[in-house]
Amino acid sequence: MAEDPIRKELDALKADIARLREDIAGLTGAVKMVAQEKAESAKDRAQTRAQESWEDLEAKLDELLGRGREALEGAQEKVSEHPMGTVLTAFSLGFIIGKLMDLGGRR
Repeated sequence: MAEDPIRKELDALKADIARLREDIAGLTGAVKMVAQEKAESAKDRAQTRAQESWEDLEAKLDELLGRGREALEGAQEKVSEHPMGTVLTAFSLGFIIGKLMDLGGRR
């Protein structure tokens, strides 16, 4: 008789442990699903940010190239307006740079 209540409590404890295992398994699955969703969401946000950054970079590069073209056209216009002054300026700068390099080599 004394064994009968102990046996019932032991069986109840086994049943509780079995339910606990099932609950833990279900919880583990739920945690995995939530983690996957969070990871996918973070990946999507990162891809969106990367795409936006790339588009911003392309826009800035296009703007910079446009400014460079404008500067080059302006320089070409100035050279065509004053060809002799441009040649003299280039010669003078070359001469000065050459002298500076020559002085640096003698030290």
